[in-house]
Amino acid sequence: MKRFAYLLFIGLIVLMNSCSVSNHSMKTPNYHIEFYKSDFDYSEQVSAEATSVRVFGIDWRRLFKWNSGEINSDHSGSQSNDVGITGNFMIDPIEQSLSAIGAVSAIIPVLGDYGKGKASRYALYNLMRDNPGYDVVIYPQYETKRFIVPVFYSKQTVRVTARLGRIK
Repeated sequence: MKRFAYLLFIGLIVLMNSCSVSNHSMKTPNYHIEFYKSDFDYSEQVSAEATSVRVFGIDWRRLFKWNSGEINSDHSGSQSNDVGITGNFMIDPIEQSLSAIGAVSAIIPVLGDYGKGKASRYALYNLMRDNPGYDVVIYPQYETKRFIVPVFYSKQTVRVTARLGRIK
């Protein structure tokens, strides 16, 4: 019995010390630049679409490929991004193997609502990818169509329409 208690004690110590998660964060400075309407060249309204199909709650198409945007601060570390714009930021990860480690290729601010759900972020990603060379996505509008069979199947199609802006 004493040997069993000793082995149980050693086992608990090993279990408690075998895995750990560390997270360090640093606050980034808040950049603030004031822009006026005349500071931008505007595009016509452009649209993009994305579809998310889930079977048993899993999006199998994007299970190992991540190409959505996230709300985050300017953490790319490149010298070309010296100017930050306050607002919501859409991050476009590199689609190769570097995306698994969080590599960033572009940060584009979204003025207005960035949408709810992953399918709207996929649609914004497609909008940015299809229309390169713009600096700002201006007030995107979303049209969502859903087909759901509870628990088993869901299909969500999001169409985003917005104007894009380029700083003069």
